[in-house]
Amino acid sequence: MNTMSELIVYKANELAVSRYDLTEQETKLILFCIGCINPSLSGMTIQERTVEFGYQEYAKYMGISNDLAYKNLTNSTRDLMNRSIELIYPVGDIERRIFNWAGLVEFNRKNQRVKLVFNEHLPPLLYQLKQFIKYNLEHVKSFKNKYSMRVYEWLLKELTQKKTRNANIKISIDDFKFMLMLENNYHEYKLLNHWVLKPIAKDLNTYSNMHVSITKHGRPADTLIFQCELDKLVEITTDVDSKVTKELGTAYNEPDPLISGLRKTLHDALTAKVQLSGFEAKFLSDMQSKYDLNGSFSWLTEKQLTTLRNILTKYGSL
Repeated sequence: MNTMSELIVYKANELAVSRYDLTEQETKLILFCIGCINPSLSGMTIQERTVEFGYQEYAKYMGISNDLAYKNLTNSTRDLMNRSIELIYPVGDIERRIFNWAGLVEFNRKNQRVKLVFNEHLPPLLYQLKQFIKYNLEHVKSFKNKYSMRVYEWLLKELTQKKTRNANIKISIDDFKFMLMLENNYHEYKLLNHWVLKPIAKDLNTYSNMHVSITKHGRPADTLIFQCELDKLVEITTDVDSKVTKELGTAYNEPDPLISGLRKTLHDALTAKVQLSGFEAKFLSDMQSKYDLNGSFSWLTEKQLTTLRNILTKYGSL
């Protein structure tokens, strides 16, 4: 576990743009727990998905009293058990996946510690990441608005993918509201601006390592433009820390053998070196489309992964 002063949050890009609705306290608790895990592990065992910490540790890191920490932890964990994550897949047979954040939370009266076990479906989004965002929890723990974290992570994902510290990032108002699960709220721009956009900008500009200015486009307004810039000292990274990479024993900057084998097999089929069945051709084409869209294979089911490996092995590409 990292020291309390340097909790680093790692999240897959898919999670940064997924749909979920958490309160401010629930968000901080989740991020604190994510910062405590080791992203180099597989996350497949209960032990690897378990985070345990004391009430006093949490209070000290968040800068609040022990009594308030216990109250926040009690309320947040109780509500968290009913909160879901919704992942949207634009292509392929699977349209969406919905699951909860935590599978178990325990409070220990004797040693005053909390144990939280992440849901068994979360590992691909938090462990052994290929396409991800990374930031220090210190930069975001003081946010006051529940939507600030979502927008911060989304903007960080965009900047990371563009490999730049500053950019103008556009999004339609409909897509923005969909991401924040606000489709049925704030039908007028002035209401969205007053209750959502201005508080977000204030949080990011006051507490984080990112400066943002938000403008609208269209008459009536249909697009938002986020002019954002990260501090110069911030490192834009698309690689896991060398320490984490060493622990995992994997070179994250090397191509995934699955996608390399997939592309080789499709190329061999195109040049008539191999002859795929109708199912194999459709399956591999679908897998490549999904990879190009998501930037990873973290969304694969066990059945899809097995099928993909079997086909690639069959044609000598894996």
